[in-house]
Order: sequence, then structure tokens, then C-alpha cells
Amino acid sequence: MTRKITLISIMLFLTALTYSQESFKKSLEAISKDLCFKMVEKGKKKVVVLFVTDINKTQTTVGKYMADVVSFYIVNNQSEFSVFDRENLPGIAEAKKLIAEGYIDANNAKQLGKILFVETIVVGNYTVLSASLSLTLKALDVNDGFVIAQSMIDLPIDQDAGALLGITVGTGDNNTNKGFNNRPLNSNEGYNNPETVNKNCKENNTGDYCFENRSRYELRIMLTQKTKKSPFYFSEIYIFRPNQTQCFYDLSVGPASYDILDKDTDEKKSYMQLLPNDYKYKASGMVYIEQCKSKTCVIK
Repeated sequence: MTRKITLISIMLFLTALTYSQESFKKSLEAISKDLCFKMVEKGKKKVVVLFVTDINKTQTTVGKYMADVVSFYIVNNQSEFSVFDRENLPGIAEAKKLIAEGYIDANNAKQLGKILFVETIVVGNYTVLSASLSLTLKALDVNDGFVIAQSMIDLPIDQDAGALLGITVGTGDNNTNKGFNNRPLNSNEGYNNPETVNKNCKENNTGDYCFENRSRYELRIMLTQKTKKSPFYFSEIYIFRPNQTQCFYDLSVGPASYDILDKDTDEKKSYMQLLPNDYKYKASGMVYIEQCKSKTCVIK
């Protein structure tokens, strides 16, 4: 009978999880409830939610927000957890020192468990994908540091998530732009994980741009841009194979032109001397470099 009730509970939860993909906040509630269910099964009810970091283990505003929301749902779970208030940690010097080391190993978990009088430490990490934010939460046993429960979910990047990430998310059905300046994307462009861009991108007014080669040729790319710092144009050439991606980093914000040629084009001739019959593949166009953004242009 108990087993049947457990199976029914799991089915009900999975159904709720499916329908909770409506928004960023609803998805956070869903993953929190899932983690609670798994911790109760392990008999662990004294918990502290420490932090949620990005893929590079950096503590961010969006990570802090998610940790706060997860903590809220654990506190208010019907299983009546005892949750240590993370805001009180700065007042506990020893705990603060252990957390500042940037990771939780078995020894740290044991010490934090004794200091905070908890049985379980919840940590998490996330990565930003093209249209969602992938979040993983882990519950660590303070006795040995082992993972006793884990949950993972893709959070939709709606306007709430966009505000936290510092990007603008359009509300129209056809508006998939997540750029600072609401510039429309070309049909062959897409945004990459913003966490990969140089941390000084705002100060330097820079962004990244990548090219993905889906053609059957090995290609050369010449990217040309005129900047305020220099009156001269510059070009960079990357050679890459089919199904590979090459990126230009820390480009100045603004327009840039590109020319794409196949690798086997006669390199003894200058670009201006080449004739149409010299090419197996040729493409050219304009792109716009956005501040603190990384884009990819697909070459077909």
C-alpha cells in the first residue's frame, strides 16, 4: 500500500512538473519541490541552501536570486524542513571562511554541518542556453559530503529571467531577440551563452562573434571592422573545417563586414584579383557586434 502511494505521489509530481514549465518562477518552484521530496525520502530535514553559481563557479545575481527562491520553497514545504538562514552566515566567521574557499568537499561539509547544526547542504549551478537556463541542484550529506539528492530542470528565459541576466526578451511571438539594443537577428544568427564573454565587456565596449561551418568546404573568414580607436580597417583570417566553429573575441561594438572563401582559393592572388571562377564557395555580408553579447552566424 505504501509503495502504491509513493508511486502515485511520483506520478502526480511529474504531472505537476510538466505543467509548471510556464514560467521561470514556476519552474524554480517545481525543482525545489522535487528536491524536497528526495530529501524527505533520505530522512534529511535540517537544511541550508548555500549558493547557486554559474558554469564557471562564479556567484552571480541570478544565482543568488535562485538560491533565495529555492530556500523559500523548502521553508514552506509541507514536510516542515528546518532551514538555516543563509543571510546569517556572515556573522559566523568560520562558516564564512569555509564557503569563501569556493567549493564544498567532504571535510568542509562536515565542519559546516557542525557549525550550522544541519544535516544537508544544498548547492547548485546553472548554465545559460539559447532559450533556457539549465539548473542543477544537489543536496550533500554533511557526514561524508556525498550527494544524496539531485534535481535538474531547464528554466525558460522569460522576461523575469531576462531582467536578472541583464538581457531584453521580446514579448512578440516572432521576437526572439535577447540583445541589449533590441536589434533584430538575421535568420542565420543566434545568441550564445553570455557568461562566456569577457567580464570587462561593458568597460571596453566589446562583444564576441562566431561562425559555424555547416558547408562541405574548409573555409577562410576575413572579418573587417573600423573602430573609433583606429582609423584603419583590420582583417582576421580563420581556417576551419566543416561542422567546426571559430570565434572572434573582444570585438568593438558596431558593424563589421565579413568575406568567406573556401580554403583552396588561390592564395597567391590578392582578394581583389580573384575572379568568380576562382571560388568553390564565396559569401559576404554585414554583422553587428553587440555589447557583452556572443553571437553565432551559421554558414550553410
